[in-house]
Amino acid sequence: ARLKHAKILMAGGMRVPGFYDCELNEMSIAKRFGLAVDRVDMHTIWKHGEDKYPESVLTPLVDRLLSSPAVAGNFVKQDELLKSVRLSLALADYANSNGYVGLALKNWPELFDNYGISGDGAGSLVQDLGIPVADESDMGALLTMVAFNELTMSEGLPTLMDFSFVNHQDNKIGMWHCGGTATRLMREGTQLEIRNHSILDNYDPEDPYGMLFEFLQATGPVTIAKYQYPHASTIFAFEGDMIDSPMRYRGCYGEVAPKGICSKSIAGSVMNHGMDHHWVVARGHLQEDLREFNYWLGVEELAPAEAKTTGRGLPKKLDY
Repeated sequence: ARLKHAKILMAGGMRVPGFYDCELNEMSIAKRFGLAVDRVDMHTIWKHGEDKYPESVLTPLVDRLLSSPAVAGNFVKQDELLKSVRLSLALADYANSNGYVGLALKNWPELFDNYGISGDGAGSLVQDLGIPVADESDMGALLTMVAFNELTMSEGLPTLMDFSFVNHQDNKIGMWHCGGTATRLMREGTQLEIRNHSILDNYDPEDPYGMLFEFLQATGPVTIAKYQYPHASTIFAFEGDMIDSPMRYRGCYGEVAPKGICSKSIAGSVMNHGMDHHWVVARGHLQEDLREFNYWLGVEELAPAEAKTTGRGLPKKLDY
């Protein structure tokens, strides 16, 4: 009910360069979900933060962040910490003031090039406040996050990730992203590190930007899903359990043991259906609730493929 005639925000105005599967047909969203899409440029958000949150407000917040027992170490410059916290406050305040139920954040390249920060950590803090944030302006991911958030009354804590690791022998898949996951999802008994963007660190270690939060994700039941580009008229979803694992990559990481489907079938489904590259991990086994929701929306659930690839998939049938 809350979604009907609600609004979602694309903060930054458009998708990041080259990420074609992160846009969506706005008319399809309005018709199917009842959601309106607003777009605002990054300068408007940034100016909102500068006008409302002076350094005198930011410095005590950064000090509290750095002194938290959850933080194992900080590798980010003070100026970038201040700017990142300001951006998180600006995004959260702008979303709440204008009634947005979630936002997609264009966290590069403008934040790198024009403002000298990485936006992932800011998005993480906004999600800690209960507002879904999809990295890299991914509208399909944001739709999925918003649906999970509403279906679970904000208990699902959905987060955007990539499929980044498979262990077919043990039926495990690794979910990873740069470092924009809500810190509330940090694994019990572990700590986080405040870091620069790992890809920038690898590319130019002398001049990377922060801040990101890097940590292992909490264990427990999860549902993984994504409304697919370009019309959000199809979805692929499955359940599993986030299990104990090492930190295989810098960023936010966790490994899932899928239930009712094997890792080979998941990989085959992604390739045979030509699915998007981002996925949303939500807390809880929610597939039946999601199916009920999708039934009334008229969204088709894509069937799992065999554990092999054919090359004859959904992209051939899509009208772009």
